[in-house]
Amino acid sequence: MFAAVAKFRQGCSLQNSGKAVPDGGLVAASYQIADTLENNLKYEITPDDPLIVASFVNINDLEDSSTFGRIVAEQVSSRFAQKGYKIIEMKLRQNSVFMDKGKGEFLLSRDLHEVIKKHNASAVIVGTYGQGNKRLYISSRIVRPLDGTVISSCDVGILMNLKTQTILLRDN
Repeated sequence: MFAAVAKFRQGCSLQNSGKAVPDGGLVAASYQIADTLENNLKYEITPDDPLIVASFVNINDLEDSSTFGRIVAEQVSSRFAQKGYKIIEMKLRQNSVFMDKGKGEFLLSRDLHEVIKKHNASAVIVGTYGQGNKRLYISSRIVRPLDGTVISSCDVGILMNLKTQTILLRDN
């Protein structure tokens, strides 16, 4: 895994509104996604409002994630926690989300009202990714569970070589 992350750091950069992440690393890209989500908020979320972050999923199969989808979700979650937001750790709460060993946690839309009720979540951070020729494209949103309103969004393309994409998009 360490070799995969080291290779990834050498082979990727982020494109978001023409801005590149200085070191081109996945952590920097994930943190920029979190920062952009926070900056684009249409409605205020306070640090005391509980947030849930779901594994980012494959746009072509919304019940599938990968090493990449899980890492990005973890890093986005970490960034919000660093900023003082209250993050509900989904790995410790398995009743209201679909848990699949080795695939991460997935929020199912039909369970959205149950999630907010059980965890008192003010917002849910979700994301999808898709593989392009030389880029991984990520779309991320903050959704208000009460009514499903998207209150922030961010879209990025991470430039990387095919070997790095293959390593990060594998199932385990």
